[in-house]
Amino acid sequence: MLQAMRSGAKSPIMKAFLVFLAGGFALWGVGDITTGLIGGSDKAVSASEESLSPREVALEFERARRNYMPNASTGEALQTGLLSEIVGSLSRAVIFNAENNALGLTVTRAMQRDAVANETNFQDEMGNFSEGRFMQTLASAGISEAEYLGRVDSALKRGQLTQALAAGVVSNKAADTLLTKYELQQRVVKMQSFAVDADNIGTPSDADLDTYFSENKSSYDAPTVRSARVGFISATLIEADVEISEDMVKDAFGTRIDEFSTPETRVVRQMVFENAEKANEALERVDKGEDFNAVAADMLNWTDTDVMLGTVTRDGLDGAIADAVFDASVNVATGPVETLFGQHILIVDDITEGGNATLEDVRDEITSTLRSEEAIDLLYERANLLEDEIASGASLDEALGKVGGKIVTINDIDRNGLDIDGQPIVDDSEIVQESAIIEAIWTNDVGTLSVLQEASADIFFMVDVTTETEARPRSLDEVKQRAIQDWKLVQAIKSARAAADAAIADPASFDNIAASTKFRRNGLGLDHEAARLIANTAFAQANGDFGIVETGTEAIAVMTSEIIEAEQSEIDDTNKMVADIMKNAITEDVISFMAINLSQEHDLQINIEPVRQLLVGSQQ
Repeated sequence: MLQAMRSGAKSPIMKAFLVFLAGGFALWGVGDITTGLIGGSDKAVSASEESLSPREVALEFERARRNYMPNASTGEALQTGLLSEIVGSLSRAVIFNAENNALGLTVTRAMQRDAVANETNFQDEMGNFSEGRFMQTLASAGISEAEYLGRVDSALKRGQLTQALAAGVVSNKAADTLLTKYELQQRVVKMQSFAVDADNIGTPSDADLDTYFSENKSSYDAPTVRSARVGFISATLIEADVEISEDMVKDAFGTRIDEFSTPETRVVRQMVFENAEKANEALERVDKGEDFNAVAADMLNWTDTDVMLGTVTRDGLDGAIADAVFDASVNVATGPVETLFGQHILIVDDITEGGNATLEDVRDEITSTLRSEEAIDLLYERANLLEDEIASGASLDEALGKVGGKIVTINDIDRNGLDIDGQPIVDDSEIVQESAIIEAIWTNDVGTLSVLQEASADIFFMVDVTTETEARPRSLDEVKQRAIQDWKLVQAIKSARAAADAAIADPASFDNIAASTKFRRNGLGLDHEAARLIANTAFAQANGDFGIVETGTEAIAVMTSEIIEAEQSEIDDTNKMVADIMKNAITEDVISFMAINLSQEHDLQINIEPVRQLLVGSQQ
């Protein structure tokens, strides 16, 4: 690629901006920015002349959901508040675009080119810009090149607007140094561990158990629990009834042949020039027999690595480049082809033909996929039929029998989905721990059949709450085995703690204990499951002092044996990073404050309801 692309300064704006590729606009949050009036219009977000339609906001929401919450449905993502975060981030972008327009800020082609070329996500293992990676990354994110470059423009303009503010932000050098020294200090400890072993504790006497139970009786109270019959129908249940014909398999294979095809690939080298004159000169030299790489070295000072575009597919390349590459013959240079990055001369070194799978190769996969799809389609039909049957007076059992559903009885479940002893209820059904079902059990009246509701994983259900048992105290006889095990655990913890106390009382017992490796305040460097707890104790005491860490499975006697101050060189190296972190944090606060003020200046308006309606409607 252009040498300027390979060696230009890194773009700080792009570091924040590239999160768009992962799922739309960065999730900056709504905060005080979303203070505009709420009202009806065809604009979901607007500020001055800048605006976004409900459909554009819904698209960004779906991009974010697919990337950040791939296992969540649209409804579940809405419940988490994702839409508010998306609207907040888009609002901030619209506000800054409005201010950019008011100030007449512009972005040159060179600025745009450098921003793209210096983004590390588009660079190969050698740190060079890879057009193949650029195209493939955009394709994976579902963003067109034009759309992406538009967002680059907005980000660069916003950078011009905010860099002046950022330039004036400084952190306190003395405070940065103190913080650096504090964070870089290390400790070395000596430790003795004493396991919590309830199996080695004998059975308590009746008197001891009575005393323990009396002191902890409330922890054994039975919570309020309910029992319910849950009737449900799911795609999984329906799949057994779905028959897939040979014609369906053949039709699906024909329409989905691309899914089972291996695309043709080509190994490509290229040179990129700033103007067509130079590009044609290079093409003429190659056509006359000069080596492609030698011409690139002479005219561009490119290495063999620089010219290598690599193994590419047609879909992974820009349209004009793709046509030129996949219409070319092996070892015949072609071009010039113009793109944003300049005039390309290309040569194909090798072609690997694509291939198609046979029907027999993918028959099982197609059949399984069709059966799942048919089951999901059929599920909604049967859910409607289930509602109709109930409405016509059929019992839950009768209605489920007609639609191929199933009834599960859940006994004595509390509001958190736990049994009377606080343990998760587990059975062979696929629905007991569904949060929507647990909520329905506790929101519907006893003896009243709930309406049909949808749970996750393509399940529709109805709940018939049969009984409710009020919370009550339990006698020792009801919980005797559990109380015995709890008493043993308490005694084992006390025993381990006593052993650790005894070790601390005898400092000489640490003399032959091997010292640990040195570690930081967060436990980094210490190979132990309780590293952070041990670090908390070690850093809270003076050199030579003792402390005890209890984890529930062991009691650890900890002696701080060495305090290690950071070397000045390490402090100097780290101090800049700490200063940058502090500066960035302060800068973000300043820019957020600026966004709040701009939201008032440009009359930020937000109308989220049409977006919500679009998203909810997409689930119907």
